[in-house]
Amino acid sequence: MIRKLLSPARLLAPLLVLGAVLAAPLVLPKPEARRLEVLFFGAPTHHHPGHDPITRYRVLKKGLGLEGINLTYVEDPARVFDPETLNDFDAVLMYGNWEQHGTMPPDQLEALLDYVEKGGGFLPIHCASACYGASPEFVKLVGARFQSHGGEEFTVKNVSRTHPILRGLDSFRAWDETYVHDQHVDDREILQVRENEPWTWTRRHGEGRVFYTAAGHDHRVWDLTEFHGLLRNAIYWAVGPETYQLMKRLDLPEPGEERVSLPGYRQRAEITTAQEPLDPEESIKLAQVPPGFEISLFASEPDIVNPIHVDWDHRGRAYVIETVDYPNNLQRNNLGHDRITICEDTNGDGRADRFKRFAEKLSVPTSLTFARGGVICTNGSEILFLKDTNGDDRADVREVLFEGFGMGDTHAGPSNLRYAPDGWIYATVGYSGFRGEVGGERHEFSQAVFRFLPDGSKMEFLQNTTNNTWGLGFTEEFDVVGSTANANPSFYVSIPRTDYARARLDQPRTPRADDNPIFNPMSFDIRQVDQFDRYTSAAGHAIYTARRFPENYWNRSAFVCGPTGKLVGHFEMSRQGAGWKAVQSPNNFYSSADAWSGPVCAEVGPDGAVWICDWYNLIIQHNPTPSRDSAGINARTGKGNAYESPLRDKRHGRIYRVYPKGSEDDPNPDIGPDKAENLLAALDHPNLFWRLHGQQLIVETGDERFAPELVRMLRTGEFAGPHALHALNQLGALEPEILEQALSAPSPATRRAAIALSDPQLLRNALSVSSVKAEGRELADILIGLSRGASDPELGALVLEIAKSNSSLFDDPILRDAWRIAARSQAEGVLNAAAANGAGAAQGELAALEAFRDSDGPAPEIERKFKPDPEIHARGAEVYNLTCVACHGADGKGVEGAFPPLDGSDWVTGETNLPIKIVLHGLMGPVEVSGKSYNSAMAPLGAQLNDQQVADVLTYVRQRWSNDAAPVSAEAVTKVRAATRDRATMWTAEELGR
Repeated sequence: MIRKLLSPARLLAPLLVLGAVLAAPLVLPKPEARRLEVLFFGAPTHHHPGHDPITRYRVLKKGLGLEGINLTYVEDPARVFDPETLNDFDAVLMYGNWEQHGTMPPDQLEALLDYVEKGGGFLPIHCASACYGASPEFVKLVGARFQSHGGEEFTVKNVSRTHPILRGLDSFRAWDETYVHDQHVDDREILQVRENEPWTWTRRHGEGRVFYTAAGHDHRVWDLTEFHGLLRNAIYWAVGPETYQLMKRLDLPEPGEERVSLPGYRQRAEITTAQEPLDPEESIKLAQVPPGFEISLFASEPDIVNPIHVDWDHRGRAYVIETVDYPNNLQRNNLGHDRITICEDTNGDGRADRFKRFAEKLSVPTSLTFARGGVICTNGSEILFLKDTNGDDRADVREVLFEGFGMGDTHAGPSNLRYAPDGWIYATVGYSGFRGEVGGERHEFSQAVFRFLPDGSKMEFLQNTTNNTWGLGFTEEFDVVGSTANANPSFYVSIPRTDYARARLDQPRTPRADDNPIFNPMSFDIRQVDQFDRYTSAAGHAIYTARRFPENYWNRSAFVCGPTGKLVGHFEMSRQGAGWKAVQSPNNFYSSADAWSGPVCAEVGPDGAVWICDWYNLIIQHNPTPSRDSAGINARTGKGNAYESPLRDKRHGRIYRVYPKGSEDDPNPDIGPDKAENLLAALDHPNLFWRLHGQQLIVETGDERFAPELVRMLRTGEFAGPHALHALNQLGALEPEILEQALSAPSPATRRAAIALSDPQLLRNALSVSSVKAEGRELADILIGLSRGASDPELGALVLEIAKSNSSLFDDPILRDAWRIAARSQAEGVLNAAAANGAGAAQGELAALEAFRDSDGPAPEIERKFKPDPEIHARGAEVYNLTCVACHGADGKGVEGAFPPLDGSDWVTGETNLPIKIVLHGLMGPVEVSGKSYNSAMAPLGAQLNDQQVADVLTYVRQRWSNDAAPVSAEAVTKVRAATRDRATMWTAEELGR
């Protein structure tokens, strides 16, 4: 049923379902009802470039998401055909090329045959019949063996119309390979034929069922809804009637539709219908979590709405930020309608049943953390300290620690406040940036990671990111990782700006750990602005730092929300030299086929589960404002720089927990400022959450009497080492001999904490030239530590020796920069040692090091041919920060592989009509800029900006950074606008002569 915009039924929906969801535990799967679990067994593409299993998986996952079928993709046959793996699945669907003329390993064949014999479903598709051709048992299981093929467009004939798989399905016409088979078995039921060739069939093997179809060479078949229907029915049949009934008893929802007006950027056409919202009991049925895990509802509307962040106090109670003012309802003086709610489960059933408003009258808060016995949170342009002093769970202290965050764009401000082991609060900020004074020092930056002391007395800028920044996390060794909203879902912080500045080196932006992967949603209704099918709204970057999950998650799995894809991505983190590599798993940690689902926060909780804040809103997109040409509708920009729409929902929101099925919550260590013994025990808790809270509370007591026990735990604890070191340091009780011992501790986390806390002389004394064994990030930490000392010939010799004994050091960009920073701090000593004993691998660095030693300071600024007009640049910067900075960056360098640079680009600095045309009507990739290819779309801005604004922003860009070009006049823009007024599509590079 299609309803009008904002129908009464939609407005009343949360109240109508209230009785059904009030405080009852809601967990899926459950023994009597669940979704089906299907393992999609693929193969690396290099086995056969014509068969690309991962893209087939991706489209089928979308096609079956609403059908109660979970797909999990695996390419490793040793993992697939293992009894423990197979035990998690109802069926195995196989598509890929493995050993066409070879044999299947005996143990894998035995596992598969036993699995099917005992009732598992097996669905070999297309090229699966060409696998393991020398294993007769496998060929028999499939029902025949591929022999040869041609290729043409054809329609197969249904010959068993009454079979459940074909019931209600017509055959379809498509181009496909014309498979011919041999070694046919006799015990098949033929469902379809191509001419006289058996094409689709079923057979039985013990208690199990096998389905095969020769269809499906490429996406001319896989993209068809008719093919999805065939595979859906085949899965329903193959799992067997009892398992199928488990899915049927789930009573999957059939979402209704309503009339809407939404921008359609992919097709550049208005979206006129969309799904109606579902209540939590129905929505959770459309969610997928990893096999062996379960998802449970912790809280939902009307108790909480629009949850954007969750954190927990030292008692383990959830503090949830709710923001109904986001994105455009900004209020004066940072006094809005948003709030922090304490959500508590008092009866232990996993569902919140007590809700208290800890703080209200907040303005677009995004994040909070705990310190000084209270809460530190973002609040519009400021950082607030909130505290309850009388025990009623309501903040009666409201103190501004500092202010200066831009609010010109409400999704580009500060976020991700996190208390760190070093006692600082770490955070991120987007392109709205920070301009203000903290502790008497002036700061100005945007798109960055920064930190500040909990009392607001000091701030430090750490590193610029590549884009609008919404994700931050810590590993157990205190690596700082994060995500940006567009095209960079995983980065890491390398070396702080102050160290680069001291060495007069330009600091690069946070290095990319990911490769800008395509994500894997669970339905087709994905709405994005650009970088389609990738992370265009990545938020959060939580590392799994507990032990409730299986070991392969520990300190190596990252959870990154992709709300435009309705998913939480799972990234597998591994060290790569001194940096990180993040590989997206094809299997999300959470995904939903519910069009309203929008996970914006995923964090590891005190119970060891991953908690997910589901924004639950039909609209996730903030900007750019759509126009008729760019997205099929015209809209207005609101005062938060988001486009205005009555469909931005203010009535829904859910919080889920995800954890291994049947596992117990991590124990709560019952800590508090007055529970010294429990605080010390918490330092060795297997969940980093409790270790950090324990350390913080110990430090905040200010009691040096903790020191002896901290030293003991440093030496005997499994996890306590780095926290004991930092606590001793913050209490002023860290003795040099304790620190020196910790430098050789077996735990990398303890060693790195010791390195961070050691002065250069201690590092020199502890690390003799012959004993420098560290590598990767630990070696980089040592070099940065050495760089912070005064000039010392022995330090210089040590820095040189590190390079000589690590021949590959200069191949690693982080190690190379760390060495250069250390070498410049000890330039005289390094050069003298090289002259005396040779430079080895550092030989190529000596000329630059000599030039640095002999220089008087930084290079002079470039002389400009075109002198900037401050007024025009101020106006242009304002437009740039609202329309361009999200993609091209505050530094104009763009995002590698996604958005092209503006700095040094002749697209910008050449003839003026070219950039005017692009700003007015947009640009569709691919384009080549500075020798690199980019395939994004730039939305047209002509409907948003008047001629003077276009001229101002182009003048600003043409004269910013290293660019030095003539200004653009409003009259020139007027002329181009008139000449191109009939244009209704974006430009291509070819049309623009590029």
